[in-house]
Amino acid sequence: MHSPLTVRILGAGVAGLAASIALAEDGHHVELIDERFDAPPIGTALGLFGSAQRVLARIGVLEAVQADSTAPLAGTIRGVDGRAVASLPAGEALLVSRSHLVRTLQHAVPDTVRLVRRRIEDVRPLREGADLLVGADGVHSLVRRSGWRGRTAARSHHMTVLRGIANISPPEISETWGGGWLFGITPIAGHRTNWFACLPEHRTASVSEDLEHLAATVGGHRDPIDAVLGAACPGQTLVHGIHTAPHVHPVRENVVLIGDAAHAMAPNLGHGAHTALQDAEALAASIRDGPTTLSSTASGATASPPPRELSQALRTYALRRALAGHCWRLASGAMMRLAMLDERAGLRDRLLRSAAEVRTVRAP
Repeated sequence: MHSPLTVRILGAGVAGLAASIALAEDGHHVELIDERFDAPPIGTALGLFGSAQRVLARIGVLEAVQADSTAPLAGTIRGVDGRAVASLPAGEALLVSRSHLVRTLQHAVPDTVRLVRRRIEDVRPLREGADLLVGADGVHSLVRRSGWRGRTAARSHHMTVLRGIANISPPEISETWGGGWLFGITPIAGHRTNWFACLPEHRTASVSEDLEHLAATVGGHRDPIDAVLGAACPGQTLVHGIHTAPHVHPVRENVVLIGDAAHAMAPNLGHGAHTALQDAEALAASIRDGPTTLSSTASGATASPPPRELSQALRTYALRRALAGHCWRLASGAMMRLAMLDERAGLRDRLLRSAAEVRTVRAP
């Protein structure tokens, strides 16, 4: 059995919470640091596919997550003219509100985890006395910007995202790709609608004005969109930009990046929380399955280079997750660019319909 490591985790979002649970259950001394420890007040939906659900099962929270989730069978992508261009089976995906997922993970954190509520402006002291520092601090990760060379700041894609909850049953399950904008409609627990929209960057002084601009841009194109917009309200709407992380190797000495800190991606494939959970499990498993001589070397004075065994475990983690995270980041960006085409939106839709017809003809 490995001797326990002293692990500090910065960031108590999905990745940081899941990592703290998995590492603490393996007997490591875990300190979880965040400025707030608050669940998001507006619980828009996250997609969790099969492998992420298996992570939740291993840390003992899958049933609690399932209790307040939905599992749609399929959705439709519609083009600028409103006609269907593709049908997307949901597989075994769950849709769960971010608020519910975070609260469930918070309740599952073992009592052995030390929770530290503090704003961190310099990560260097966090390495003192720790065998491992985990950067789970999101797309604008201070850990990444402090410890990695080169271009480490998140990239803005100069788009505005609005997403929210409407207190009506979803009129359909769809994503409409217009000319330079998109609008998505999915279910969420409680017979309510989770909706999201993306359009060229445009921010106002209030959420109400942002909703008015959205309605002026996408309203009148399709009845289901108008129905959702009619039920949307500022108090249940979030407005933000799209930022993605640069491509970096997720391990440097005894510091590792997980979740959005490592590979924040565009939201268009719905895999952000999914990959965060996989990262957390892979990190714990890489340490658990590593050399049996892995042991704590924290001295309490200054951070020393990681022992050879820990370095091997972190290399294993990077092999398991670096390429996967990078591929999802690239694929999500490509999907965003395809969905947000403007002048060539009609050509995009015709090509997608043609591809769907070819697949139908070739199907046995």
